Amino acid sequence: MNTSAYSTSQKLLHWVSAVIIVWALLSGFFVAVFSVPASVKAWVAFFNVSLTTLYIPVFVLRVYCSFAHGLDFSIKRTPQEYMALLVHKAMYLVLALVLATGVLMMDRPINVFNLVSFGPFESDPARIALYTRTHVLSCVALLLMLVLHIGAVVMHERRGKRVLARMSFKVAAPQAEANGGSFASFNATSSAPTNSATMKAPMPFHPAKCQKNPPAVPAILDPT
Repeated sequence: MNTSAYSTSQKLLHWVSAVIIVWALLSGFFVAVFSVPASVKAWVAFFNVSLTTLYIPVFVLRVYCSFAHGLDFSIKRTPQEYMALLVHKAMYLVLALVLATGVLMMDRPINVFNLVSFGPFESDPARIALYTRTHVLSCVALLLMLVLHIGAVVMHERRGKRVLARMSFKVAAPQAEANGGSFASFNATSSAPTNSATMKAPMPFHPAKCQKNPPAVPAILDPT
């Protein structure tokens, strides 16, 4: 599989999106399914609305980077890889539906961390109910796609395909030169202590010629 390296901006946008999406989905379903105090439910609703509202421009930037810089049609892919690419791009579509319906379903002013507030975009109760149902269904679909995505990553990792390494910010260590590299370049990448004194090359070893009458074994080594 031929793949292009991800840029630093793509990696940053990916992990920021992952943290926000996982938190919003899990916390939202938790307070909706389980019985929690009203104060906790209100805090989660306030925090998630504020967080996801701020995430909307980040999501737009991520989509732009994905299609403008991360979609290379010159790369030859297998049918399975095209299917994975299609599912990955479909996650953007579902996430866009989640964010849009999340804003449209609001029947009260949207308060962003008590810093800025703006009125709801919809006042018709029937439309608000429709947006709410669509929002819930799209959240379920996004959660299923997220589980599928994580499962595919685990499967690739177990098969030796370092998917997570491509999304890591860790810089690969410099490799030695193809011809073996110089001794100085080896010391530059080694943690072993080095001596500042000039190191002389060892003298070439020339084995002694075979002798008909080899010298006697020293007494200290004589087993008798």
